[in-house]
Amino acid sequence: MPNDQTALDARLKRVLRFMPAPLGIVTSFDPESGAPVGLAMSALMPVCLDPPAMAICVNRSGSAHDAMMRAGRFCINLLQAGQDGHVRPFADPAAREMRFRQDDWRQHVHHAHEGLWYIDKAPAAIFCTIRENVRFGTHDLLVGEVDDLITSGSDDIVGWANGSLYRPTPIC
Repeated sequence: MPNDQTALDARLKRVLRFMPAPLGIVTSFDPESGAPVGLAMSALMPVCLDPPAMAICVNRSGSAHDAMMRAGRFCINLLQAGQDGHVRPFADPAAREMRFRQDDWRQHVHHAHEGLWYIDKAPAAIFCTIRENVRFGTHDLLVGEVDDLITSGSDDIVGWANGSLYRPTPIC
């Protein structure tokens, strides 16, 4: 059995590839220019309901990291079937110029989150203010207190597993 760190990293990456996870487009903005930033991620999860909070993991070398940290806010956009066209521009650096070009992007007008972009009619747009930052390895674990939530009423949420988008279905 391999015991060096590289082999462990490769084995863990393979396991994580098959582990289903929600998929979100996480957005923020550069407070200096007002330009929107974002990334596709499956490293997101609820933390607690009192106070309502969500956690995301952001690579410190990623293009959205520094602006998101300066803004102190982010929005998790959960996707439904038919909104998968949002994924590639945020997951593939070669498609970066297509970000925020779909006609269903809106800017939030709530005072605490003015300037944050969200996807209209997404199952959920979860607006958070960063309250905690835990640095670990190459990433920052950001805990955001949920300040606002826009929902479409849909529970058809797209996830990510085995390198592909999927729709969870009940087995019982």
